[in-house]
Formats: sequence, C-alpha cells, structure tokens
Amino acid sequence: MSHEVLISARDGMARIAQIEAGQLVGFQAARMGQEDNAAEQLVGHIYLAQVERVVPHLQAAFVNIGLERAGFLGAREARALVPDADRDTPIEDCVQSGDTLLVQVTRPPVGDKGAQITADVTLPGRVVVIAPCRNRVAVSRSIEDDAERTRLGELAAQIIAGEHGDPIDVEGMDGPAGWVIRTAAVGMQAGDLAGDMAAVAAQWEVLIDRAEDATPATLLHEDLGPVERAVRDLVRSDTTTVCLEGDGALTAAQNYCRTHSPALSERLETSDDDEYLFDRHNIDQQVAEALSPRVELPSGGWLMLETTQAMTTIDVNSGSHDAPARAINVEAAGLIARQIRLRGLGGLIAIDFIDMTETDDAEAVLHALDDGFASDKEPVRIGPISEFGVVEMTRRRGGMTLSQTLREAGIDTV
Repeated sequence: MSHEVLISARDGMARIAQIEAGQLVGFQAARMGQEDNAAEQLVGHIYLAQVERVVPHLQAAFVNIGLERAGFLGAREARALVPDADRDTPIEDCVQSGDTLLVQVTRPPVGDKGAQITADVTLPGRVVVIAPCRNRVAVSRSIEDDAERTRLGELAAQIIAGEHGDPIDVEGMDGPAGWVIRTAAVGMQAGDLAGDMAAVAAQWEVLIDRAEDATPATLLHEDLGPVERAVRDLVRSDTTTVCLEGDGALTAAQNYCRTHSPALSERLETSDDDEYLFDRHNIDQQVAEALSPRVELPSGGWLMLETTQAMTTIDVNSGSHDAPARAINVEAAGLIARQIRLRGLGGLIAIDFIDMTETDDAEAVLHALDDGFASDKEPVRIGPISEFGVVEMTRRRGGMTLSQTLREAGIDTV
C-alpha cells in the first residue's frame, strides 16, 4: 500500500496529511513556532512536576506542571512508577501528595480540562523510542514480518550489550531502560540503529541532568515543531513521497534530516510553484467529510457517526442499494476504520451493521474491519458480531480528535 505525507505551511500554520492508497487516513494542524505556547504543541513535553492531590474515588491525581490548570494523571498512567504494579494497583499506591516526579503530556488541555499526563515517560528518536519506565526491548506491532521483528529485537539487544560498539547503558525505573523499535527501523543495519539509539540515550541523560538541578514545576524537554515531528513520526519505510509546500516547511524538514536522518533527505520534494498541495487527493474535501456525521458509501449507502462523552456509535445504512448485506457491510467496514483513524476517535465504539444470517458473512466483515486498522499506531480490540449485527470495539485514545485539533489550531470546523 502506497503511503504519502503532504505538509503545507501557510500563514504560520502547518497542516499535515497522511495518504494511503489515495485516501486520507490522518490529518494534523498546528501553529508553527512556540511563542504562543499553543496547546497542541504541548504533547510530548516532559516536566519535573509535583503532585498536588490524590483523589482515590477518581483513581487519579492532579499534578502541577506549571500550566494554568493541573495535569490529570490517571491510575493506569501512574502505575509505571511501581515496578510490580498490576492493572488493579490503586492510584494511592503509586503517588502521594507532594511527590516530585517526571511526567509527559499525552493530551493537551481542552476547554476547562487540564492536560492529560503520564508517568510512563518516553523519548522518541527517528527509529527508536527510549522508555525508562519499562525494562525490555519491544518492536512496533505495525511491523508485521515476524522474521524482521525478531531480527530487530535481537539487534537492539546486541547494541545495548555493546556487541556493535560501546554499550548503551541507560538506567531506568527498575533496572536498564526499555526501548521500542519503530517501523522506520525496518531493514536497518547495526550501525544506523546503534547511532539512533546512542543519540536518544544521550538526550535522555541530558534531561536527567537537568532534572537533578531543577525544582518543580519545570519544563525539561520540548518536543519538536509540527513539521519536524511529522517527518520523524509519520515517514515510514513504505512512504513514497514527503511533499512540502512553503519555504518554512522545507527548511524545517531539511534541518531535521540533516541532524537526525540524512538519508531521509532524498525523499523530500516540494510542490510546484502554482500548485495548491492539498488539491492532490482532494484533501480539503476529505477533511470536510470527516467533520460530518454522515459519510456516503460508494455503493449508495451511508454511515452515521455520533460521538458522545461516553462512546461513539456508527450506524450502517443501505439506503436504496439492493446489494447483499455482506457486500455493503464489507465496504462499510473499510470506510469505518479509515474514518475512526482520521477523526482520531477512541474509547468504546459500537458499530451497527446491516443484519446478516451467514457466519461466513460476519467473518468477512470482521476481517475487512481488522484490515482497515492494520497500519494504525493505536492499539485496537474488536469484538465479535452479536446476533443483532452490532460490533463493539475499543481504540486507545491518542491525542486530540480531528475536530479538537482544528479548533485548537484556529481552523473553522463549521
């Protein structure tokens, strides 16, 4: 499946589109520059913070990270601080009022809610992520080739042990720090992988040194700007094009590549002088569609999507189409997966498919739905189809939803 990244920088705004097989599957927008401390740019920032209060009945703690509102640390995100914690370990066993700890923003402040934060701090590089609260080498689940997954995991372990140069000895929460090998590492050999691991390890050591001399609440690490972050995080081994529009975007991407990934420079290209980049693949139209509760199916049916605070419901309608229910549902399943990813939906999602009677039909629909999430970086769990044609699934909440991202960036979503 072909993959493209299109980055348009106009009027101080970076808009970033991910394309798979000609379809929009991801869209981001953020102001360029840090001078206004835009909320969406806080994601990935690491702070030396102090716990203000622990609230057992919420299974959460409120943590001062130096912003107007305290950060929200849930029990699940705090358990990284307890080496032998399990899924039932309560928040009061993880942190106490007055504790000083490192935290990282996972979702920016929205409305009257403070930023969501985690104690499972990570520091990403181009092909690896250091995870000091973990103690093993993991390989991205998006790498589907088992042999390559095994090779990369073993190679990283060898690099850590010093079999390909100096050992990489980074102390973590409970022994040596853990690592995650990203999809960009596919096909990489020892020298290049070791270089990225050493660079990220050095960044982490600098951060820890700063933390030892700091008092809460202090910002210790700012993530990259939106263009550099897109080049780092979105470009995959199968990415055919990274096309940029605007001098600021090209300069930022080139500077990142020069420092962190020189080979990636070969994939950078610029749009034509008289071209509006997002005319490619009708990006603006696809974004508008993703903001509408109704999405048309090519067959003539349609989807209705409704998101509440508790969950998202999706209803598949055949309209006047007389195709078999299986055909419409399979078509809908692929579109549903793309819309969920594009809209940034997470949590509990219930999908009401058109009723089917054959077991094979239900399996085909579930297979199509699963395929639609194959390259999704967020973990997804899909349940069986009930006797009423309903599928319940969950998807981990990442950053903001598409509509929240656009509103935060000052883009009209009406």
